Amino acid sequence: MTPETKFYLSFNKILISLALILFTCALSTTSKADFISLSGAETANNIAEIDIQKNILNIRFEISASDSKLFWPEIEDTPDIYRLAQSAKIQQSFDFQVLSGNKSIKPKLISIRVAQRKPRISPFAGQTDPRTGIKMPDFPADKKIILTQLKYPIGGLSDLQLKPPMGSDELASVTIGFTSRHGQTPISGFHYLSQPEPLIIDWKDPWNTHFKNTDISRHNRYPLMSFLYVEPRQIRHEILVRTKDLLEWTNHPFDAWQPLTPESKAFLHHTVRSYLNNKNPTSIDQSPSQPNSIETVFLRANNSGYSQISENDTIEMGSVMIGYREKFSIDALPQSVTVDWNIFTDTINSVPTLIQDPTGPFPTHVIPSFPDIQWHNYLYDYRPPNSDPLVIETPSLAVPMAILFSFLIITIIVLTLSTKHSLLGRKGSTIIYTAIIISAGALYLNLPEEYLVNLPGTAKKRDLGQVTEQLLLKVAAAFKEPLPINLELKLKNLITKEGFESTYSNLAQIYRPQTASGGLGSISTITNLKVEYSSQINLNGNKGFQLITSWQAVVEDRSWGHFEQRPQETRANIAIIQSDNHWKIAGFTPLSVR
Repeated sequence: MTPETKFYLSFNKILISLALILFTCALSTTSKADFISLSGAETANNIAEIDIQKNILNIRFEISASDSKLFWPEIEDTPDIYRLAQSAKIQQSFDFQVLSGNKSIKPKLISIRVAQRKPRISPFAGQTDPRTGIKMPDFPADKKIILTQLKYPIGGLSDLQLKPPMGSDELASVTIGFTSRHGQTPISGFHYLSQPEPLIIDWKDPWNTHFKNTDISRHNRYPLMSFLYVEPRQIRHEILVRTKDLLEWTNHPFDAWQPLTPESKAFLHHTVRSYLNNKNPTSIDQSPSQPNSIETVFLRANNSGYSQISENDTIEMGSVMIGYREKFSIDALPQSVTVDWNIFTDTINSVPTLIQDPTGPFPTHVIPSFPDIQWHNYLYDYRPPNSDPLVIETPSLAVPMAILFSFLIITIIVLTLSTKHSLLGRKGSTIIYTAIIISAGALYLNLPEEYLVNLPGTAKKRDLGQVTEQLLLKVAAAFKEPLPINLELKLKNLITKEGFESTYSNLAQIYRPQTASGGLGSISTITNLKVEYSSQINLNGNKGFQLITSWQAVVEDRSWGHFEQRPQETRANIAIIQSDNHWKIAGFTPLSVR
């Protein structure tokens, strides 16, 4: 095989892989997070939550009364859901099977009772699917269900088959939406169980437990990933790695079922920093750069990306992901950023990456023959967030120059005619008036069309909403500064010196809220701002207003490869004043944040 042939084969492989990653990403992006089920299975009449714990397979069914006869063929025929539940308890068979080979595994414990449906989130429930134009099913109207919980002994079994009630067409006779996990590791998100599905269990490592049907596998299945974020004031390189791989790289033993303890957290924290420090050198505008700060967090995978593991969470090591983050401060967007990727093993020779800049994400991957993560600046008309001081717009009156000039000429002529001591004759007066008119015409052609006259006064109440919104947006832009010293300098342009610390602290609650992935969110837009109450104040000789306002915003966080968004409605007491020809916030007290 010639070198040229090898190159084209490698290049075609990259294009195919990139296309697959782009397709996956396109299906994964929503306004809430980087992934949510697009199947609509979370709105099914019947839901099964499948959970593998130690040697037990737990299945929690929410069964609609209208479908109960498909699960219990001999159940009593009655519209009373309580009588249905009592009838189901005395039935000997349940038409859902867990198989190992040709052997049916019988549950050792069955619990049946009437309960409320578990609340779930679905952005498409009852909405029109933008992909097909078809209206998606809404959540079931019946809120009471027959809650059926089963425990199957599966110790030592690695190959199972989950078989729903079947029809004559070899498909499920009842609609079942299901989700599954092994320990704390998701196996799948929400999907329909429309046929028998083989399940492969890895008892030593829950990360490898999976359905043979790849269409229902979880989306975040890669053990190692890299993310490059290029932002107006900061560059972030983030790496997600499993504890298993980190411990193997550093020659330490790994037990997937060992619990994550404060001691193991401290050990992993030190180990990941020591191993990854300078492992992937970063160049900004072709100059080697060192990070301003390094962070590590412990995360768990879920159906919407990753969430931070809290101090009180109980989780096994096999379900723990370690997030390693390097931050580089910049004054403005560079022209290029390059990360040299040097983490490859015999089993990991292709690493998914995501490059995110202000225009959007670009998914790709690195392989040993193409080990660089590269970003180039193609943002020709990009404008960074503006946190400059808000100048007071002095009200003015625009007077047309034609009217003003005509008034001046008429005034001159009237004054000339009324002069009693004029010694000029008719001929002399004609020459003077002709000269005045010619000179005035030449001067008029070189004057502006309007003359602005500044008027005294302050902002009107109807303008307060616009002024407040502009101030709040500039504060949002200031909070995008990653360095505390720069953030403080920006905020001093927008907040008065008196009470700065308390105002800053209260604003931080709104503009830097904690997100599910353990990061700090940001706000870019503000909508529906309303001034509910306003009164004039005088603070230290400065005129201003005391306001009660409410507005809506979206909290955003881009980290660990997913995009989290959640709505936030804020109501606050705000004092704004005029200081040195600028509007400033003199006080800010949140009244409610939802």
